[in-house]
Amino acid sequence: MSLDAKSIRECIDANKAITFRKYGPSSEFDEELILVCNELCDYFHLEDFGSLFYTMVKDLVLNGFKANFKRVFFLENHLDIDSPADYELGVRMYKSFILAGKSKTYTDIAAGKNFWVNTEFSFDQDEIRVIVANNQSLTPAEMSKIKHSLVHAQNYNDIMEYYIERGDHSEGEGIGIALIVILMKGNGIPTTNFKIQSIKGETIASVKIPIKKN
Repeated sequence: MSLDAKSIRECIDANKAITFRKYGPSSEFDEELILVCNELCDYFHLEDFGSLFYTMVKDLVLNGFKANFKRVFFLENHLDIDSPADYELGVRMYKSFILAGKSKTYTDIAAGKNFWVNTEFSFDQDEIRVIVANNQSLTPAEMSKIKHSLVHAQNYNDIMEYYIERGDHSEGEGIGIALIVILMKGNGIPTTNFKIQSIKGETIASVKIPIKKN
């Protein structure tokens, strides 16, 4: 069942968290995320922040889908994602697979394997919290790349500059992480409000958006 603006506003009025569980991207889910981000920003008077908020959330969600799809790819190609040798080979193969546009076929497979991505919006008078989780642990190599992306993104104020200088070092997820850091910096949001953790078989990304007081 899809959410509309009225049902989203009812959740906000009731201080009820808004949650989604999805297995892959879709235009319908994009529209729901846009509505939630815009309604929350409108309700809490975060003027002109809706599109930036959506961009941040969308990148977190896409990273979750990509991580799950990567695991589907490794399983289908009989590669061990926890093996350093298999990981490097698999990532190169997976990049070519994505560039060929074939990953779109993986939503149904991910659903069949119950590889989900949960997105939760919660809020109070002080902040909006977004948690995006997928039910796959990060490998040490993935965690290392994420940490490097978080650290290096602190040195940039423009995503294109980051991409030109560091794009070749990224699997794609790193660009999204850098974009979130750069957007937060540009809007005066502490980058410490953005965290990525691997806990009990899940990868959990969280962002806190402070609500400015008049």
